Amino acid sequence: MAKVSGLMSSGKIGKADQKVVDAMPDAPAAAALDSSTAPAKSKKSTTLDSSAPKTAITELAVALVRPSPFQVRAVADSDYIETLMASIVQSGVISPVVVRMLDSSNYEVIAGHHRLEACRRLGNENVPVVVRQMTDSEAACALASDNFVRKELSDYERFKHAKLLKDHAFCKTNSEIGQVLGVSRQLVGFLFAFEDFPAGAKAILEVNPKILGATQANELKDIAREEPDVFTEAIALLAEDKIRQNQIRLWIESKFKSSSVRMQRRQEIKISRPGLRSPIKLTYTDREAKIQAEGLNVSRLKKLIEDNLDSLISQ
Repeated sequence: MAKVSGLMSSGKIGKADQKVVDAMPDAPAAAALDSSTAPAKSKKSTTLDSSAPKTAITELAVALVRPSPFQVRAVADSDYIETLMASIVQSGVISPVVVRMLDSSNYEVIAGHHRLEACRRLGNENVPVVVRQMTDSEAACALASDNFVRKELSDYERFKHAKLLKDHAFCKTNSEIGQVLGVSRQLVGFLFAFEDFPAGAKAILEVNPKILGATQANELKDIAREEPDVFTEAIALLAEDKIRQNQIRLWIESKFKSSSVRMQRRQEIKISRPGLRSPIKLTYTDREAKIQAEGLNVSRLKKLIEDNLDSLISQ
């Protein structure tokens, strides 16, 4: 938490949605999350009013509680789970698991996946819980906020939360996502740079989520799109501590210089004219080109390229 507080004081991250945090048991005091640079409050925060009466702690059969589909962090920290198991054996479950009721015999975890897993491994039949009434949107936002407050999330894990909130339309803007995750709107934009990474690089980050930050990801997204195989190789070297974050681009460019293949950075051109619904965007390198335009007549474009192919290709 000391590191999180330091990031807050530097303005790199804001504070999590306090009403979501207060809805959780044992939430940290509001003063610990104070930041003058916190994003404006999202309207979503009003759906979890901390002033409402809190449901009493009760017990549920472990078999009735299932993981949340909105949990993007793997519940696989064996050392942490073993520590929880030892604590539960000695003192019981001090902080109840927060769940929501799906139907009369099924519940879903909002906060406390590791505690629930520890109880399962101990063979406990029941687990203490607090039951909340939440929609899918409220549950996803509460889980993301709880992960931020209680755990030190990597930027890649924040990206996975941000993507989930966006894909399910639980948050409509980067500002809303930032409010839930406790980060600035600008950082949310940087987080989505991970979306441009090739599948191989993402697979490495799933296992090593802390090796690359969002700022570096944003600076590398163009090269990740243009050279996915070499970029994945660079991320593998990063995971093995053979190169550093700030060496990735130079390492990739050096690979091309040594193979007589010239690589240029991506360039963009925007073409606007009266009557166009939006500007035509041409993105290109020396190896490929892409056109983005609303209402584009693809058939006519194809014919124009075919008729002028000789003059379009450099000899």
